[in-house]
Amino acid sequence: MIILTPLAAFAETEHTVLQKGKKFSPAELNIKVGNTVTFENNDKTRHNVYSKSSGQKFKIRKQKPGARDSVSFDSVGAAEARCAIHPKMKMVINISN
Repeated sequence: MIILTPLAAFAETEHTVLQKGKKFSPAELNIKVGNTVTFENNDKTRHNVYSKSSGQKFKIRKQKPGARDSVSFDSVGAAEARCAIHPKMKMVINISN
């Protein structure tokens, strides 16, 4: 017997954003409501990742090199993630249903 599983069942629910060279990679990420984004610091310096975007606010605080911290998103919208230590670091997370 063959069981077919809808492709949606394989949709990624956890995403990783790397911090390397004082940049976020990827610079833009599309996710679904309920997904989790893990910010992984691959730099040799600290980062302070946050978002002040309406409805998508979060703050990781000072993140040491090698650290991984996760944020879950519960509503549709866009979050502009930035680093308080390195103002040129920014990315956009688009959250949809």
